[in-house]
Amino acid sequence: MMILVPSSSSSRRSTAPPAAGRRNVMMRKSSAREQEPFIKNNKNRNISKKHSTALTMINNRCIMNTVSCSSSTQLFNANKASSLDDDDCDDDGGSSNTSMDDNFTKDSNYYDDTLPTDFGLKTSLPDSQYTQVLFTNNLQSVAGKMRQFYDDHFGDPRQPNANRFVWDPWYVNVGDILKGTNMDPSESTMDFSTSSTLTKHNDDEVPGEHEATLAQTQYSLKRIQCNNFFTEQDFSILVEELTLLGRSIGLTAITPPWMSMYTHGDMQNFHTDAPQGPMAFVLSLSKENQFQGGETMLLRPNIMEMWKGFNGSVGLEAGQILRFIPPTPLGRLIAFDPRVPHGVNRVSGMQGNGNDPRYARVVIHGWYNQPEVCWFGPWDDNRKMQDLQGMLDETLQGIVDILDSGEIGRVVGYLACKLEIDEDGEVVNVLGVCDTLQADWEDYRGIIGYDEADRPVMEDATSDIKLTIYENLKNLHFGTGKKERSIVVPFLFE
Repeated sequence: MMILVPSSSSSRRSTAPPAAGRRNVMMRKSSAREQEPFIKNNKNRNISKKHSTALTMINNRCIMNTVSCSSSTQLFNANKASSLDDDDCDDDGGSSNTSMDDNFTKDSNYYDDTLPTDFGLKTSLPDSQYTQVLFTNNLQSVAGKMRQFYDDHFGDPRQPNANRFVWDPWYVNVGDILKGTNMDPSESTMDFSTSSTLTKHNDDEVPGEHEATLAQTQYSLKRIQCNNFFTEQDFSILVEELTLLGRSIGLTAITPPWMSMYTHGDMQNFHTDAPQGPMAFVLSLSKENQFQGGETMLLRPNIMEMWKGFNGSVGLEAGQILRFIPPTPLGRLIAFDPRVPHGVNRVSGMQGNGNDPRYARVVIHGWYNQPEVCWFGPWDDNRKMQDLQGMLDETLQGIVDILDSGEIGRVVGYLACKLEIDEDGEVVNVLGVCDTLQADWEDYRGIIGYDEADRPVMEDATSDIKLTIYENLKNLHFGTGKKERSIVVPFLFE
């Protein structure tokens, strides 16, 4: 597995030699087409282009383990993001490498002397469980401002406005293919039983099934890049609020956000997202009682593991198979695990023929990315910061060494831990504030030992990893200081 642990000091590059017995040591940088450009917002509004260091990859137990800082990518702040062109913001993404700022300052992306809005998840790390969806209703102010701009834009349908023509009416069938592939959709070789494109037919495929699948609607909506819609000032405010919330779970950047409008008949069929970031987000700009449907739908975790402990005596219905997250109230933001199959329930308009944009489902959405250690509160003695960073880096490297030992089975997902620190510098709480860890059952160890009563002890890889992290972080000491200091430390397992 790939273990991504950002250094608390942005200039640090992990180049430690591999331990004896490990194979295939190599350096890895992210692909230039691996993900979209990211947007960061600095408190001081200065344009900042940064990237974190390369990754050191180590093969252990025939599973790739990576230990180091975040992968290279281009970052934009709110003042710069309005200049992005379509090539920078396409769905396939794109990134370029830039120089690293070695300085740790109060204006950096890693430090904030205010406490951010958060998602309210504050479970002691050893008790933390997989959480598919996080939410907060605390973005009403910025959402109301963005919705007012949207309402003014469409307020008078008879008033000429050239900006209305920049919306993309995005309609995609399952069978639609990228232009230039010279393939007839009816001749698609996609295997719908897997993610591969090796064979057209499954062993149990019913005649006509393949063609019926190709004809299904995958996406139907109207969309626009937010930086092409809002004023530069409003867009800057939006990015500031979104990135401040993201830092509460150790994710310091967002992909260029989209704004989508769903009128009568619009929907998104089930899909999973490309690796744009550990968490997807959707901010509602929708008003109550203006349409029906439009819920964000996610496959429930029990369905993702349906055959584990299967109970054939119980039938399941829609509510037991899917989650339906309401598209309102305005100002609610949900962040969810983008690996889970999800979609948008078909919208039914309630005004006129249902296609009036003034009564549409309206959302802003994107992905959180760039996991980095984030320091919050009054860390006002900058002379000690390098020492504190070094102490935390040393501790994190020790955690990585333990997790890399091969004693714990492979897990995948994202984990953000929050250290709450008192005036004496003691860590009073280690909390799980974002947890999408799941065990890889191909690396499940089964019985790993026996207790005092000679009963078998089964491996629980996710719990073992969280307990290991907890035990190594809880005894740190950060020196005397003011109240309300905290640190969010992210771990990305791939």
